[in-house]
Amino acid sequence: MKGANVAVRKFVFAITVAIVFAVAIAAVVGTNLLQRISTTLAEPDRANNQMIIISTNTSKSDPFVAISDPSLPQLKDRSLKVEKLIGGLSEPTSMTFIGGKNMLITQKRGDVQVINDGALEKKPLLSFKVETASERGLLGVAYTKDKVFFYLTEQSGFDIRNRVYCYDIQNGTLTGKKMILDLPGTPGPNHDGGKIIIGPDGYLYIVIGDLNRNGMLQNYKDGPAPDNTSVILKVGLDGAPAANILNGRSDLDKYYAYGVRNSFGMAFDPRTARLWDTENGPDKYDEINIINPGFNSGWERIMGPIARSQTNEKDLLMFGNAHYSDPVFSWHQPVGVTDIEFMNSTKLGKSYAYDVFVGDINNGNLYHFKVNDKRNGLMLQGNLSDRVADSGSELSAITFGTGFGAITDIATGPDGYLYILSYSTGSIYRVVPTSK
Repeated sequence: MKGANVAVRKFVFAITVAIVFAVAIAAVVGTNLLQRISTTLAEPDRANNQMIIISTNTSKSDPFVAISDPSLPQLKDRSLKVEKLIGGLSEPTSMTFIGGKNMLITQKRGDVQVINDGALEKKPLLSFKVETASERGLLGVAYTKDKVFFYLTEQSGFDIRNRVYCYDIQNGTLTGKKMILDLPGTPGPNHDGGKIIIGPDGYLYIVIGDLNRNGMLQNYKDGPAPDNTSVILKVGLDGAPAANILNGRSDLDKYYAYGVRNSFGMAFDPRTARLWDTENGPDKYDEINIINPGFNSGWERIMGPIARSQTNEKDLLMFGNAHYSDPVFSWHQPVGVTDIEFMNSTKLGKSYAYDVFVGDINNGNLYHFKVNDKRNGLMLQGNLSDRVADSGSELSAITFGTGFGAITDIATGPDGYLYILSYSTGSIYRVVPTSK
C-alpha cells in the first residue's frame, strides 16, 4: 500500500511537471502568435474606428517571389527584365510602400489592399463607400511617418465630392479618421485627378482636374471665381493652406499651380526637389511639365507647345506671381499619360539613375527620358528635339517597355528597383537586372 502511494505521488509529480512545461511552451507560442497577429490584419473596430495595420518591418531581405506569367511585359534593354510580383488586384489605382516589405494599394471601387511581407492579404484593410462613375473612385494614397492619406470620391447628400482623409498610425493601428480636404466632384464625372504625394518639404501635394468646369482656374477671365478645380494644392498634413504664392490672396493660398486639365502623375526630382507632373490633353497633346510655384499650365487655352496653338500668353488669366511655360515634352496623339517617377536609385545601372519614367493607360507603354544637365528639361535628339512625339517612330524612340496594360502608378521601391502598377491586369510588376 505504501509502495502504491509512492507510485501515485511520482505519477502526480510527473503530470504536474508536464503541465507546467506545456504551459510554458504555450506561453511562448502564444506570445509569438500575438506578435504575428499584431503585424497583420484584423476586422475593423467600428466603435473605436481603428484596425490593425501591417508591420513596418524594414528588413532588407527580398520578400517577393516572382509569379510565373507567359505574358510578361517586354523591355528594350535586354540587360533588364520584368518580374510579376502580385496578381489578383481589382482595378488598382495607386500604391505606397510602408517599410521595406509592405504596401498599401487602393482599388477604384473602394478597397484598400495590403501587401504584407511580399504577399497580398485576402481581406481589405479598409473599404470605403465611393462613387465610381467614369474616373471617380478611390484614387490616391500617400504615406509619411505616422500618417496615411486617401483621396476618394463619395456621395454627400445630393452632391458628389472629392475628399482627402487622413489616418494616424499608432501602435500598429489606423486610428482617428479625419477629412482634411473637401473638394468638388461635379459636374465631372471625369477629370477628378486624385494623385497625392508627400513633398520633400513635408507638405501634401494633391492634384484635381477641371471636372469639366469653365472658370477662372481654367483661364476664363470672366468665368466663375476660383473653386478648387484644375489645381495642384499644397497643404499641411492637417489640410491647412501652405502655398501662399498667388499674390497672397486668401482664396488662392492652397494653390501651388492651376490651369491643369487633368493629371494622374506627380513626382519630385530627388536632385533638385522640383515638382514635375503629367497632364492629359483632349484630342491632342498629352504633356510632361515642370511645376515651379505659381505655374499656370494653360488649360483651357493652351495644350502642348504654345507655338502650335491658336493663342498666346495674353489670353491666359494670370493671378499675381503666376507664370506660364511650355511642356518639357508632349505627345501629339494622346497616349493617356499617367504616372511619372524619377529612378531614385542606381540598382538598374548608373545609366538610369535619376532618369524619368512615365506610364500610359492607352497602350500599356512605359516611357524613358534622360534629364539634361541643368535638370530643367529632357535630353531629346533628332526629330524629338522639338519636344513633341509626332509619329509612331518618334513614339517608339522613347518607349522603354510594352505590354504593361493600363499603368496607374510607378515607384522606386525601398529595394531600389522600379515598380509598376497595372490597372487592367490587376498586377504589380518590377523591373530588375536580368542577372538578379
